[in-house]
Amino acid sequence: MREIVLCRHGVTESNLAGRFLSRTDVPLSPLGIAQCRELQIELEAFDFERCLVSPMRRCLETREIVAPQAPFEIDAALREIDFGTWEGETPEWVQANDPSGLAQRRSDPVHFRPPQGESFSDVAQRLRPVVETLRRPLRWLVVAHRGTLGVLERLLRDLPLESQAVKGLEPAQFRVVP
Repeated sequence: MREIVLCRHGVTESNLAGRFLSRTDVPLSPLGIAQCRELQIELEAFDFERCLVSPMRRCLETREIVAPQAPFEIDAALREIDFGTWEGETPEWVQANDPSGLAQRRSDPVHFRPPQGESFSDVAQRLRPVVETLRRPLRWLVVAHRGTLGVLERLLRDLPLESQAVKGLEPAQFRVVP
């Protein structure tokens, strides 16, 4: 039987500050740790056979709390979309310093790349091998990031990347993908 649970990492201080966060490797905040402890209780009902996890510390810490017994593999393809020069900045900073870039991202998030960053289309290309792995009939847990998980869910459900049918996961939330 195949079952896929997509799980976003717990909250970090950067998330709480509303900053773009991708390649900066920060730990969970105390609130994020508490969120993961609550999430662990919700996920006990699943008997995960395998776990794929982003290499970022916040994801590794989340996995350790929510599914410490599950065999896991670190997969670099699950890292968050690269925000390039926007990394660590707030949307307000980007609005003040790159208003045309922010407008382009809002109008075409699938193809827009922040300076020195990635588009959602780029992320989809690096996730294609992950999709093939997840097609194996196992009970999977995937611990990663909001943007990456959104793209992954669209690919798993054979939806266009532009689809609004997928809602972003908040920190320490999960969704079962049919």
